[in-house]
Amino acid sequence: MPHLTANMALALAQEKTLKTTGKCHLNPPAPQPAIWHGALATNAGGVLVFNLTDNQTDFKVRIWDSDVLNTKQLGSAASPDFSTEDTTKPSLLLIVHTALSKAGQGVSLYRCTPEDQGEDRKLLHPEPIVVPRAERVTVPPDNRTYWLSYDRAHLRIKYGKGYHMEETTEFIWDLSDQLTPEEIEDLFGNQVKMATFTCRQGWSQATGGGVEDSRAFVEFDRLPLTRNPPPKVKDSSTLTLEDLDEQDYTFSADLPGACQILYKNVAGASMLLDDKLVKAIKYSIETPGKTLSNKLAEKPKEFGYLRVTLGTQRGDGPGIPYVLEIWPGTSKSPIHNHGNVCAVIKVLHGSIDVDVYNKLTELLEHHKADPSREQVISSDTPPVPITSVHLEKGDVTWMDSNWYQCHQLINPAEQRGDFCATIQCYKYDDQDRVVWPGFDYIEATNHDDLVHLFEPDSDFTYGDMKYKVLKEYQDKLQA
Repeated sequence: MPHLTANMALALAQEKTLKTTGKCHLNPPAPQPAIWHGALATNAGGVLVFNLTDNQTDFKVRIWDSDVLNTKQLGSAASPDFSTEDTTKPSLLLIVHTALSKAGQGVSLYRCTPEDQGEDRKLLHPEPIVVPRAERVTVPPDNRTYWLSYDRAHLRIKYGKGYHMEETTEFIWDLSDQLTPEEIEDLFGNQVKMATFTCRQGWSQATGGGVEDSRAFVEFDRLPLTRNPPPKVKDSSTLTLEDLDEQDYTFSADLPGACQILYKNVAGASMLLDDKLVKAIKYSIETPGKTLSNKLAEKPKEFGYLRVTLGTQRGDGPGIPYVLEIWPGTSKSPIHNHGNVCAVIKVLHGSIDVDVYNKLTELLEHHKADPSREQVISSDTPPVPITSVHLEKGDVTWMDSNWYQCHQLINPAEQRGDFCATIQCYKYDDQDRVVWPGFDYIEATNHDDLVHLFEPDSDFTYGDMKYKVLKEYQDKLQA
């Protein structure tokens, strides 16, 4: 499955515009409207992602068959010369008014046919979807992500906010029974597809959203959203025909490239905690005055787990890439993302619950009575996870910049000594040019600075922790 990257066509379009007009779409002078145009990298469809701000309250996206490009030209001519969304072809037009729009919130999809005096618009009807809403109200960052999935194989359009997942989908248009065969051919034929994004408020720089502020304004995933890849991983060398049929796991060979490297390094049977070390860790956690108990007592409640680093920092991930994390019973992390890095997590002992969330910038929603965001209004109601997964010893899960990137880990065991141990592995994707230095998180007890940066630290090195807890445990046995 491809990692989400900025579309090559976007870069070519910006370069061409810069050469011909002296202006770059990423930073045009106000108040010119923001216009992006480019070719979808595959005529099978894909997901267009728009990283905007709260000032960009009204925008539209148009998709149509290109009469300029063909598949052989994509590598060298991804951007024809045009500066508006005008086309002589039938098109799909998505119009969005956000919650802060003067026009009132709304999302509409039309089939458009050019005419002499304009165009004829046929409203297309979405399937009903109930989207769960978090009750948390506070002053948010001004970064927002919107996405549109164009799926030729299923004649389906999807729209949502945040990560593009089944759980964040707000509208689905199944067009198989709303369009004639001729209209379907016009909109979903084999021609290369062009897409245009237009926003009358112009480009603006997002603030307050952590790593999300650094994303390109427009990104493209070459595959449409059809279904979520499963969060659990199964080694491809062990697959059965039933596994291929049921698709309950993401197969290790299908992981993003950076995740494949991490998986190969930690998936083996030798990657484990031996019984004696497990007993020593348990004893040190639940016995006052011992090494792990003392360290846990020093830590803030929302960081009540231990980070035990292995190896050294190499610059290919945030902090040291391999971390043994020890989770005492009842402990949990804050809700956090991982700086859009790729990661693999394997459970070495015990079990843990992983609550998956939408982007942090979606969790911190607007208080509509205060669109100026001049005051903080907090709520005791926690954000709502969009999905959850339970991991047992030996289970492996994964993430990339879109999938399972934001989560909270929770050890549900009631006794502190019933710990979970996980090996967490992090690596920047080859296409990641931002290389964010840490993880963004929400501080549960403080809403003044909403998105905080955690720069990965170390409570112990593995060798130091192992020596100390084994010595403590050996002294106990000999007492």
